[in-house]
Amino acid sequence: MKLKEIMIMSAILIVALVVIVSARNIADGTTYGSYSFSGINTVSNTNNNQNANLEVPTVQNGVQKVALSLVNGRYQLSPPNLKKDVPVRMEVDLSSVTGCMTSVTIPGFNVRKYVSPGDNIITFTPDKTGTFQIACSMGMGRNTFNVVDETGNVGTYVESAKTAGGSCGAGGGGCGCGGGAKL
Repeated sequence: MKLKEIMIMSAILIVALVVIVSARNIADGTTYGSYSFSGINTVSNTNNNQNANLEVPTVQNGVQKVALSLVNGRYQLSPPNLKKDVPVRMEVDLSSVTGCMTSVTIPGFNVRKYVSPGDNIITFTPDKTGTFQIACSMGMGRNTFNVVDETGNVGTYVESAKTAGGSCGAGGGGCGCGGGAKL
């Protein structure tokens, strides 16, 4: 084989490996960045077996704690589901959430916060069940999370992706624009 052919084969193998690993991490939900909280439990869903045994945070002192990180270019909550009507304390991992991704929006709960060192906590109370969007203020890093009731029911509400963030470069910014505007 010639050097050019070896380089092409190597590039194809690397791309294939990245795609396989990324698909596996998204499908099995095991990759949530560097954070892990003890006190994660599951809620059995009696209304819809498709969502049985959803992983939710344990409530401590009336608050559910979750971590937010950036995995494969998307926001990721750990654990990935929240409990309805229980205040949330979301700690943002600033080692993975950088640049414009520090401007976090959760439109379904009117959350818009610019996080920074010393101010990397987002608080809100999810007051409805369903599937909700999370994105940066420019609409990047987009992902979803569920809010479940006490029986583990997610409900039927699914927030439209159009409600989360703008578009990359909106308002004159661009990808990798830095810290973004303070909100």
